[in-house]
Amino acid sequence: MKHLQGILRRNGDDEFLERALQGTSRTFALAIPLLSEERRREVGLTYLLFRVADSIEDAVDVTADRKIRLLSLFRDLLCVESGGASEETPGVHDAANSFVGMWPSGSAVEELMCSVPRLVAVYHGLPGPVTAIIRRSLFRTIDGMTVFLGGSEQPERQICLETVADLRLYCYSVAGIVGELLTDLFVLHHASAQPMHGELRRLAVGFGEFLQLINILKDSDDDAKQGRSFIPAGVTRADVFEIAQQSHAESVRYLDLLDQQRFPADVFAFCEFIFLLAEGSMSVLKSMGAGRKLSRDDVQHILLKVRTSAERRTA
Repeated sequence: MKHLQGILRRNGDDEFLERALQGTSRTFALAIPLLSEERRREVGLTYLLFRVADSIEDAVDVTADRKIRLLSLFRDLLCVESGGASEETPGVHDAANSFVGMWPSGSAVEELMCSVPRLVAVYHGLPGPVTAIIRRSLFRTIDGMTVFLGGSEQPERQICLETVADLRLYCYSVAGIVGELLTDLFVLHHASAQPMHGELRRLAVGFGEFLQLINILKDSDDDAKQGRSFIPAGVTRADVFEIAQQSHAESVRYLDLLDQQRFPADVFAFCEFIFLLAEGSMSVLKSMGAGRKLSRDDVQHILLKVRTSAERRTA
């Protein structure tokens, strides 16, 4: 009976994570199902936990000081002892109430923030080595966000980066670290790649930077309207595209190394899909400007291409 209850709870968690992903990211809602069941749960939860931190950082009309306090609170929730931690753990619900009311009522972001207790419970239900990888990387990203929030020239509201060095450090804090984290999870389940772990982590930083720079270029107009500035003054979009081209090359080498090390087809498909989306977006942004996105048909074409490739790898 206990085993059956565990299976039911796990399946319920998977359904919960899938619903949350559908509401927060079209890209990752398509990418994460490419993974096997075990990795899908780990990567899906990881994305949502990082999305919580991103949502705190991006909240409009919220002071930097309050954002820093909320990031610290979120960090504390993940430090609850894992033994018996759940949605009912004393203090989890009370703490999570602090996240409510900062986003439009009924929005996907508000729903995500209201689900923080459930996310925390699922997190503490993962194997110890997995939670250790997620916690270490997420805490480093929270620390980086805190530094940028506290050091901005507009500390009362939003991040405004000042130099190219700041831009690259920011990309590392919010995306390069995620690339390292995912690589750690992939290698955890594919021990034969351990000798290349360090090189994969190095290239994963470039992969993460590439994805983040494309997002920054795509969202620059909306960010400006909300008081955020990730493209420093005096830095042109062409300059950012040049940096993105460099990290694009590292992304290609990352995929090549995954292939050489014979990572499972689902891991390669996941990474290839998000890379091809970013690559396609870069082409659209270069030709059509900020705010432009791939069409749904373009996305579905890329998804079909990746699925077909994955089927050949497993045949």
